[in-house]
Amino acid sequence: MKDNDQYYEILFEPYECYEAYLDFVISEIEDCVEEVSTPYHLETKNQDLKNWNLSEFFTNQEQRYPQIVIRTLQNPLSVVELLRSFAKILSERMQEKVDFGLGYRVCQNKDWIEAYRQSILPVSVGGFYIRPSWHLQTSEEGLKDLVIDPALAFGSGHHASTAMCLKCLSAIDLQTKRLLDVGCGSGILGIAASMLGANVEICDTDELAIKESDKNFALNHQKIVRSWVGSIGLAQGEYDVIVANILASILIMLKSDLSHKLKKGGILILSGILSEYKQQVLDRFCDFEVDQILEKDEWVALKLIKLK
Repeated sequence: MKDNDQYYEILFEPYECYEAYLDFVISEIEDCVEEVSTPYHLETKNQDLKNWNLSEFFTNQEQRYPQIVIRTLQNPLSVVELLRSFAKILSERMQEKVDFGLGYRVCQNKDWIEAYRQSILPVSVGGFYIRPSWHLQTSEEGLKDLVIDPALAFGSGHHASTAMCLKCLSAIDLQTKRLLDVGCGSGILGIAASMLGANVEICDTDELAIKESDKNFALNHQKIVRSWVGSIGLAQGEYDVIVANILASILIMLKSDLSHKLKKGGILILSGILSEYKQQVLDRFCDFEVDQILEKDEWVALKLIKLK
């Protein structure tokens, strides 16, 4: 069998520091990367790895951590070594063990990129019809057409946390409102807000996310008022609405900046929160009024109002 007749599908499950691992996978492995929010079962089949002890890395399905699927032509041995080395660096920096789960399988190479593209189907959520560019616009009335071509790990509207943010945004009068999308990823939330009349600014610590957002804003004929590589600490002035679809631990860490940059009476939409961390986030933002709590597929989104 020729090398290009097969590829590897690797399931990677970080137990801590998810965003750091995700950035590392995108920058260092540079293959097709997909985030998944439901358990994704893989099994090892490659006889070349029969002497390689992967037992300590097998995915713990009971934990149900966010997962990443890597599709690659690289030997899983080299990918595992990269991940182990990075885990060691993180452990040293965090001064505690930072671990992950991993499983893989060998797949026959039948134009897997095209197969992946065709698996991304349009979805209707929050008054938007979200589709990749290779699918036609819907004929259904009342839905705004939003085009997002999935790239690397960035959202395409299918993840529960993104869908809940879209529902929250669609229920707000955003006309002429100043809105900031913190951790913009693909730019999907900012694009939706812009379509609803908001003056949108975006930021992300990943330069690639800003580039991807620029591309998707242009694809949808929407304008970004300001964008930057970095977090909310670099924001200028106050906002009517802030949306942050990132991890609970990051939301808790950014609480002071999120509060400082939001106007009194402003709306804060938080998502990317696993249900087990919901109360921790609510406790951290206890000086906000809880306007709405959405829950879907073990994920939680909060719509909060700044009281003072």
